[in-house]
Amino acid sequence: MTAPHTLSALDRELGELAAAVAAMGGLVVDQLGQLLEAMHRGDGGAFGRIAARDAEVDAAQAGIEERVVSLLARMQPMARDLRGVLASQMAALELERSGDHVKRIAKEIGRLAAPLPSEVVSRLLWIGNQARAILQRSLDAYARADATQVPQAWADDAELDRFYKDFLSDLLARMRVESGWVDIGVRLISVAKSLERIADHATNVAEEARFVASGELAASRRGEA
Repeated sequence: MTAPHTLSALDRELGELAAAVAAMGGLVVDQLGQLLEAMHRGDGGAFGRIAARDAEVDAAQAGIEERVVSLLARMQPMARDLRGVLASQMAALELERSGDHVKRIAKEIGRLAAPLPSEVVSRLLWIGNQARAILQRSLDAYARADATQVPQAWADDAELDRFYKDFLSDLLARMRVESGWVDIGVRLISVAKSLERIADHATNVAEEARFVASGELAASRRGEA
C-alpha cells in the first residue's frame, strides 16, 4: 500500500518543482520587460531598482537547487521523472544567468551620462524584445516538455544573432570615426552582448524540454557565461 502513496508524493513534489521553475522564469521575463520599458522611456531612475531585483532571481535559483538535492536524496526518481528533476536544475541555472545579464545591462545603461540616440535605443530594444520573446516561448515549451519548439527557438536566435552582428558592425564603425563615441560604444557593446546572451540562455531552456521528452542532450549549449 506504500507504492501509490510514494508515487503520489513524488508527483506532488515534481509539480511543485516545475511551478518553482515557472515562477522563476516569470520573474526573469518581468525583470527583462521592466528593463526594456525603462530603456524605451529613458527612465534613468529605474535601472538601479531593476538591477536590485537580481537578488530575487538568485534566491529563486537557490531554492530550486535545494529542492532538487532534497528530492533526489529522498525520492530517487527514475527515467522521465529523473530527467525532469535534472532539467529543472539546468533551466534554473540558465534563468539565473539571464538575470545576471539583466542586472549587468541595467548597471551599464545607468552609468551613461547622456540619453542615447533614438536609433540606437530602437535597435537595442529590437534585440531585447526578441530575446524576451524567445525566453517566454522557451519557458512555455519547457513547461509542456514540448520538444517540437526547439528548432524554432534556434531559428529565432539565429535571426537575433544576425541583427546583433549588424548592430555591432555599425557601432564599431561609428567608434572609429567619432572619438567621443568610444566610451559610450564600449558600454553599448556590453549591453548588446548581454541581450544576445539572454537569447542564448533561453535557447538552452528550450533544449531542456527536448531532454525531458526524449532524453536527448543538446549537441552544444549557448551562452555558457
